[in-house]
Amino acid sequence: MNSAKPDNLDRKIQLEEIRLLHSALPFSFTASVSIALIIYYVMHDHVASATAFNAWLACVLSMVSLRSLDSYLFHRAPESEQIKRHWRIRFLLGALLGGLCWGLLPWLGFSPERQYFDFSVICLVGIMAGSLSSLAYRREAIVLFLLPASLLLVGRILYNNHPLSGQTAFVLVFFLVFSISAGKRIFNTTQQNIRLRLQADMREQAMKLMHQKQSLHQQQTPLAIIEFDTGFRINLWNPAAEHIFGYPEKDAIGKNIMDLIVPEDGSEQAEQIWQRLQQLEKIDGEVIENKTRDNKRIYCEWFITPLTRSENEVVGIAAMALDISDKIENERALISSRDEAEKANHAKSDFLSSMSHELRTPLNAILGFTQLLKYEKDMSDKQQSHVDEINKAGNLLLELVNQILDLASIEKGHMQLSMEEVTIHQIFCDCLSMMTPLAKQHRISLIMDTNVNGYVIADYTRFKQVMLNLLNNAIKYNKTGGSVTVQVEAEDNEQVCIRIIDTGKGIEADRLDEIFQPFNRLQASPDIEGTGIGLSISKQLIEMMNGRISVRSTPGEGSEFSISLSGRLIDKPAPRPLPEKNTIDPQTSDQGNIRILVAEDNITNRTLIMHQLKSLGYQADLAHNGEEALQKLAENDYHMLLTDCNMPVIDGYQLTMTIREQGNHNLPIIALTADAFPERRHAAIEAGMNDHMVKPVTLETLQQTIEKNLP
Repeated sequence: MNSAKPDNLDRKIQLEEIRLLHSALPFSFTASVSIALIIYYVMHDHVASATAFNAWLACVLSMVSLRSLDSYLFHRAPESEQIKRHWRIRFLLGALLGGLCWGLLPWLGFSPERQYFDFSVICLVGIMAGSLSSLAYRREAIVLFLLPASLLLVGRILYNNHPLSGQTAFVLVFFLVFSISAGKRIFNTTQQNIRLRLQADMREQAMKLMHQKQSLHQQQTPLAIIEFDTGFRINLWNPAAEHIFGYPEKDAIGKNIMDLIVPEDGSEQAEQIWQRLQQLEKIDGEVIENKTRDNKRIYCEWFITPLTRSENEVVGIAAMALDISDKIENERALISSRDEAEKANHAKSDFLSSMSHELRTPLNAILGFTQLLKYEKDMSDKQQSHVDEINKAGNLLLELVNQILDLASIEKGHMQLSMEEVTIHQIFCDCLSMMTPLAKQHRISLIMDTNVNGYVIADYTRFKQVMLNLLNNAIKYNKTGGSVTVQVEAEDNEQVCIRIIDTGKGIEADRLDEIFQPFNRLQASPDIEGTGIGLSISKQLIEMMNGRISVRSTPGEGSEFSISLSGRLIDKPAPRPLPEKNTIDPQTSDQGNIRILVAEDNITNRTLIMHQLKSLGYQADLAHNGEEALQKLAENDYHMLLTDCNMPVIDGYQLTMTIREQGNHNLPIIALTADAFPERRHAAIEAGMNDHMVKPVTLETLQQTIEKNLP
């Protein structure tokens, strides 16, 4: 803002200069025409060439007419046009033209008679001297007029070769230098005068404007403006104060402000504020309870400043107040609404946690016993088919529960990601291994080059979840004999784009925006299993990983989903993955020598986990709650404890903390819970557990977790 003021002043000075230059033209032109006519009258019969002399007079009169017209156009132009640069350039060109016209006098009006030639020289020198005052507002104008006029005159004198021509030329050159130097001083003085006058005008205008603004603000502002002396007598009370407190100005002036607007129970706060003001402390934005003329309680935000003399003696108080009663009431209502919303959110979280537990408990039994049945060798094909259908339905229900909990965690902001460099090669190998059976079942060609060397910045588990969801959809919604192709390419700005292209029926363009909405399956066939949540979760997960996911589709030809994440592709080939162990083989280790204690209160889950451990070859004892588990641990030696978290008497968290407090830090303790929220895993680890399994638990997961945590 400070830099704008000089610029504005410079523009005003430039405008004033050009205006003054044009204002001086009428007198200058009148003098020029008068002198030109006198010269013409005196010398007409004594010049060497009357034709040339007439041409000179015509040149002077034309120049005067042209510049007069230009000056007229300038004065008719608005201020916004006058400040433009082309007016200054035109004036300077006019000054140059004037200097040339007058400089031609000794040439076109040359007289062989010495006295008449000297007369023309004297007139020209007078014209040049007189121009200093009219052109003093621009130094360039002085130079552009004097140079051509003086040089042409000097040249004519030297050309005549009179006996004193050299001396005369020297005097004229000295006159030219002196005139330009004097013009510079005149210009500087003129500039200073213009600047000082404009600055004074600007200060005067600013003062007037400031007083106008102060008066306007005081009358129009919604802030109550109040001034009072050290005896609390009011001497300023604006219309806003009248409106807020209800007292007309005539009833407020001279009255004690404490009696008018401070309630009886607010005197202590007022006294504290007065003490602070006496210490020259300003009050900025403090909310004070006040009263109105009809004793209504209101809340005002106060800005109070002590008025002091030079020796810091407080002589008065200037205060501004804004009625914020509505704001206070709204804030209270918002706080109340927020508290209610938080209660509702906690209730929702408790409900989801409870539903997670209640749904996973029976699912644990359904899927667990189904998996055990699959290992039975004496079932008929029909029975095995029924078991497969039960397993398929149970897994679909589990997928729905998992996705609903994921969606809830994202909405609550509880989803925690672990960002790292995720190898594309490993993700592709995992996805290819898991999706190949589904692709074969639907007779779909799955084309995925796993020899991709590069990485993306992502959460490994969640990125894999997104990839599996997109591949699963691309296969399920494809046509028989179709294909799913995965492509990878590097983008600008260290981005990697992964495209999943299918040959399905595609999606209409006007419905693409709906595809990422939760529970929206776009009227998918009821024969295709799904929840309609996966794409919504995938989009939110990718965005949480600072990436983006998009889709484009052509009905009848297929769809293409694209994922862009930060990362890099590297030219050298990726290593082949090591084969993973996915089979259950209890004969390959000495599980039979390992004793495991299981703490579980649910009858069905107790039966299931005991059968699962038996099928894996482990010895297992059972405790119905945490208290019984503590007794068995005191009486027997166990290699591991599997405990439910929600049990009567003593729950799994308290059980673990008690074991650790008793000094047993070596016993592996694994949570076996139906509560899938991430904070529960954190709570389990905080309590001292080594690991955390969420029901339903497959035999593979159970075996891997036990083997991982055994000493």
